[in-house]
Amino acid sequence: MERSIGTDKLKPVIQAIDRAAHKAGVKNLRIILCGGLAAIAYGLEERSTLDIDAEVDADFKIIEKLKNNIRFPSELTADISRWSMIDIPEGYRGRAVPFNLVQTKSIKIFLLSPLDLIISKLRVFRDKDIADAVFLIKKFNIKKSEILKASKQSIAQSPPSTELLRFKKSLAHFIKLAYK
Repeated sequence: MERSIGTDKLKPVIQAIDRAAHKAGVKNLRIILCGGLAAIAYGLEERSTLDIDAEVDADFKIIEKLKNNIRFPSELTADISRWSMIDIPEGYRGRAVPFNLVQTKSIKIFLLSPLDLIISKLRVFRDKDIADAVFLIKKFNIKKSEILKASKQSIAQSPPSTELLRFKKSLAHFIKLAYK
């Protein structure tokens, strides 16, 4: 069962990550939230999630320490683009949006940019991910051409696989759904 984490409940999650980073002995750790937490941070109040999905600018030992010290289920990686056979468009780290909901001592929180978050959601293509992507399109007035351009870039830089075919079909279906 997923727990509801609205914007008001993001604060304790970020504080827990900050405490975990402090326990791991790191400072100024850059973390990019993605997944459901990023959608919630962008204002999708009714969204619930099971875990923290994030890219952590650190080596495995630090990621392991964070995972062991965060009291929430978490999926952490040094490269969120590699979570799928479909890459997130190059430069996503530079496009990440600073998120300063709460003051932190050991971490700097960012959100995957709205367009990059949409691409990451289309890679998974579950119902809740589609709803997240539609929400982001409406909130940030993202044009169909922007999604098509980012998707084209993702496809071009991804390794050749049958996942590209699935992604293209999912994308075509999503475009029809989101831009009626």
